[in-house]
Amino acid sequence: MKLKNRHLYSILIALGLCCTACKKWLDVKPKTEVSEDVLFQDEQGFKDALTGVYTQMGSRSMYGKELTMGLMDVLSQNYNVSLNTNAYYQAGRYNYADAGIKTKIDGFWNNSYKAIANLNNVLGQIDQKKDVFTGINYRLIKGEALGLRAFLHFDLLRAFGPIPVDNMDTKAIPYIKSFNMDVTPKITFKEVADQCLADLNEASALLAVDKNLYYGIEDIFRSFTRNHMNYWAATSLMARIYLYREDRQAAYGKAREVIDAKVFPFVASSEISSASFPNRTFSGEHIFGLYVANLPDINAELFKLAAANSVLTNTATFINNRFEINNGGSTDYRFLFLWKTDGPASTKYPVKYWSDDISYSSNASTFKRVPLIRLSEIYYIAAEASTDLNEKIDLLNEVRVHRGLSALAKTLSSENVETEIFKEYKKEFYQEGQLFFYYKRKNKTQIEGYGTPVGNTQYVFPLPDDEIEFNRQ
Repeated sequence: MKLKNRHLYSILIALGLCCTACKKWLDVKPKTEVSEDVLFQDEQGFKDALTGVYTQMGSRSMYGKELTMGLMDVLSQNYNVSLNTNAYYQAGRYNYADAGIKTKIDGFWNNSYKAIANLNNVLGQIDQKKDVFTGINYRLIKGEALGLRAFLHFDLLRAFGPIPVDNMDTKAIPYIKSFNMDVTPKITFKEVADQCLADLNEASALLAVDKNLYYGIEDIFRSFTRNHMNYWAATSLMARIYLYREDRQAAYGKAREVIDAKVFPFVASSEISSASFPNRTFSGEHIFGLYVANLPDINAELFKLAAANSVLTNTATFINNRFEINNGGSTDYRFLFLWKTDGPASTKYPVKYWSDDISYSSNASTFKRVPLIRLSEIYYIAAEASTDLNEKIDLLNEVRVHRGLSALAKTLSSENVETEIFKEYKKEFYQEGQLFFYYKRKNKTQIEGYGTPVGNTQYVFPLPDDEIEFNRQ
């Protein structure tokens, strides 16, 4: 892996942390470049560098758009992009050679590794500067940087790596752990996953110094815990990775730790149905998410009728079938409150991030948040990984009841439970980008809404041309 267009002694950061009443610490304006000597001379410099990574992750090319509600959900066939005038038409056909789609995929690769380079710069400097930190901030900042490095590498593995079933020894991607110009060879799927888990184990040990959740405390950097790679996020990510590599016992253990801690409450129906401030992203359930300052603009680009060349919608029939409204699903909060019409009644617009009808001033903690790991996924992981059939059903029912659905019968078979978990992924993670990776992990030969069988051609993103040219190892 060759890092291009980079000065060894500078790093892109985002400064200007907000100290307004809402204290939206990620609502920042980026500077150009700051030398390492200046940037890392005090604790604030390390905070600023880490904040810059979070800001980069929230950009349109990454989790602010394409890796959640945009490209990744198009690949899951969550939207109707059948018109050839739609900007995502080729993505809906998995035509990764199309120039527009190739740009999005290359942007994912390049920006992820840029963020990783910035994290490596932090990690390369922090142990030499322990004396500049106050309290527990050395542990928190180093832990977050390690956890984010694992998070980004794992998503690169999920996208560009092989289908995990029977491919653990297949070469996948580089795992970059130093800030330099060296070409890093690709390593196997299993080796990447092992490196991720090693980083997360170290991150967890550091972040365990404070497992509490905060909002609006005096130290702006430590506020909004859910928007940081916190202890619970690191633990949850380990559960996700273990399940992806088919280590169900370890996945269950990590998921159970998060569940049993009872730190993250399920959203109440009154929060979702609120006329003045509906909590459509279920923010209290966010274990890790990002604050995306321009989320209303991104939402308008993708999910409003005026954006005719790129609008992402689906038919009422598709949505009704997805949520099984003829089989008890009409009470599902996700069906009742997360869809609207903005034109013909036959077309449904997802409104998880819609903001036209909301006054934000009343509750900044749910403002402009994009979830990356949420509580429901941890229940699904535990349900899938558990060896106890009754427990599987109980875990799945816990989420269902908190989504306005009736409990499933305790007479279900293991196969029935697997089917119900699959249904939940399709309902729960709309606009969040997780469904495509579920299909890939399970090596499903059909993606609902796409008539042609799928496999490596659809599931494995092509490497950027530069990576193929410069890294043949």
